[in-house]
Amino acid sequence: MPTRRAFLIQALAAALAPSVLRASAPAPAISDLWLNRLTFGATPEARARFSDLGPQAWLEEQIALPDAMAARLTAARLHMVYEAGEDGEGGTWPAMDELRPLTWLSAPPEAVLPLIDWTKPMEFAERVRPADEVIAAALIRAVHSPAQLREVMTQFWHDHFNVHAQKDEFTAVYFPAHDAALRARALGNFRDLLGAVARSGSMLCYLNNADSRASPANENFARELLELHTLGAGNYLNDRYARWHEVPQENGVAVGYIDEDVYEVARAFTGWTMGDGRYIAEGVEAPRTGAFHYAAAWHDPYQKRILGVEFPPNRADMADAEDVLDLLARHPGTARFICTKLARRLLADDPEAGLIDRLAGVFLAAVDAPDQMAQVIRALVADPAFAAPATKLRRPFEFMAALYRATGAEVTGVENDYHWQLARAGWQQHSFPPPTGHPDRAEDWQSSTTLLRLVDYALTGHDDWFGVTQTRLTVPEVATLGALAAHWAAAFGVPDDFGALFAAIGASPGDPMPEDATARHDASALAVAFAALTPAFLFR
Repeated sequence: MPTRRAFLIQALAAALAPSVLRASAPAPAISDLWLNRLTFGATPEARARFSDLGPQAWLEEQIALPDAMAARLTAARLHMVYEAGEDGEGGTWPAMDELRPLTWLSAPPEAVLPLIDWTKPMEFAERVRPADEVIAAALIRAVHSPAQLREVMTQFWHDHFNVHAQKDEFTAVYFPAHDAALRARALGNFRDLLGAVARSGSMLCYLNNADSRASPANENFARELLELHTLGAGNYLNDRYARWHEVPQENGVAVGYIDEDVYEVARAFTGWTMGDGRYIAEGVEAPRTGAFHYAAAWHDPYQKRILGVEFPPNRADMADAEDVLDLLARHPGTARFICTKLARRLLADDPEAGLIDRLAGVFLAAVDAPDQMAQVIRALVADPAFAAPATKLRRPFEFMAALYRATGAEVTGVENDYHWQLARAGWQQHSFPPPTGHPDRAEDWQSSTTLLRLVDYALTGHDDWFGVTQTRLTVPEVATLGALAAHWAAAFGVPDDFGALFAAIGASPGDPMPEDATARHDASALAVAFAALTPAFLFR
């Protein structure tokens, strides 16, 4: 006798197998086309707002909306539980089991410093708690934030400037500040954002620049700055040119970079570290501010040559690195790389070359504008290419957020279980180890393992044991299974075509709704899952 869950999965598999891997979805209404690309998922309320305002006014409202999640995040709780322990040097700590508010999200920078003080005995879970709180807040924000475009762009930048928040206690304690820097600048000026990321404690520690000093400089951050953050691997020209003077130039700047540029950029960023009391020199330590610190004694002051531009020796503090960031933020290669990634995220795996040229032109024309990225998004949605059918497959985090938005669920998880659930599908929210960030092409998320996990989320994501929402799935007041299916089809914005599902479970649309509460929940869960796993919802 199969279990309830096994039966539901079998029924869904039978009903969805012919279509779940289709390359595209039916053409949605313009509201859903925009909402599913520029938010974490359409809802009845969002559709109504979009209809009232019209596309352009809705977009401008989204661009202008501030982050307004303080009250909801203040009310959130995350379980902290561990056994009593000791550190091996006589230090001990008591057992802990409490629901704790997300206090690290808004703590001042210096408040985190005791968490990286190893003379203070504590459970390691306490040291990485700031990162855990950002992870807990991510799904709450994605589902409930009114400023949905800002949330989508914040997630975009987290992937672009990827940091494995749980790499160690240093990346973890500084991670709320890293998240806040991306969130505040998500729709702003790219050069401003780039500078904030270069000063981020989490980024400095994740890519080892916090310890980089002259002779020799650590190259990790410099290489990722060029390859992943700005020019992109497509502008790495080491296979064509052996020395810097061989690289062609446009307007006095090299068209791409080679390994010599990586070495020189690394030298430019020596001395960029953190104010966490670390050793600088004999009798000198960094101030205990919990914020960015420039250690002049660590900087390589000698002349440099980067992208064909000469940097004289003995310049003012941080001038070398600041000029590198200026060069990169204004480079046509950066414009094309950023615009390609943005168009891939919001529109299609392979955006057309003409679209990228148009967006890059806007990016460069607005290079000094405070709303540079908002201007690029405006250009993208105004472009005829934006009307193309949905072909982007929702990645696991996006699928989960869209699922809860469509059902109106309250995300109240207190265990971060959603992070574990998503990891089973290959998604590691804020904890993806490589600096590349999560992949962003449909084929990367079409494995049977990932799709089975999505089936699991759709079917059981509203159950208590799943750990995300503490309220069971709301069952509408309808008399028949057909009316139930129609209700959820409308909520998810998918065709009301549940014939395959009814056939798989041996029912008909005219059958009455069950009277038992558990059976009603199961019927609703099955209809929700069917709607969520159709191409019209899977693709955005």
